[in-house]
Amino acid sequence: MADTNATADQRHQRGAARQTGSLRIRQRQDADLDELELVARRVHASDRYPVHLPDGDVRRFLTRPTSTIAWVLTVGDRIVGHVALNEATSEPVMRAVNDLGDDRPARFVARLLVDPDARRSGYGRALLEHARHEALADGCVPVLDVVDIPTAAPAIALYRAAGWQEIARVSFHLGDLHLDEIVFLGSPA
Repeated sequence: MADTNATADQRHQRGAARQTGSLRIRQRQDADLDELELVARRVHASDRYPVHLPDGDVRRFLTRPTSTIAWVLTVGDRIVGHVALNEATSEPVMRAVNDLGDDRPARFVARLLVDPDARRSGYGRALLEHARHEALADGCVPVLDVVDIPTAAPAIALYRAAGWQEIARVSFHLGDLHLDEIVFLGSPA
């Protein structure tokens, strides 16, 4: 079983950079944040993701809470996607995962987004698979949660098509918002 306390350097060496043709998934760097912020703004305008964006602060959304590790997907020199793994998420989602009775720690897929102009090219699936693989390689259970709103339907379809299993539906309040979320578990293979 992989070490759940692997350092970022160890994760990077193990496979945090993967390249296929002009598509490349690599560890996110601070220098990526300006371009990534523009991508996230386009995603928010298109999909209302994230649903909760205090003060419109996209950079904060991308960097808080601090992720265990985060990656960008580039095509050529252009950043077109992002995904992160976090150690925590909302309390209702964490309770649903704890109810599974799995002794392994969970890693929560977070901040998964693809530029609307680059969709339908397999980039979301590539990022999702990369995060799932890395969580499993660290000996963790890969989990993701998604707010169940109409604009999330394509993402939900992607998760199901990629073999992620729905394990729970949870509801909670975030500020003035009432959120209904679907919780998915990544398959081990």
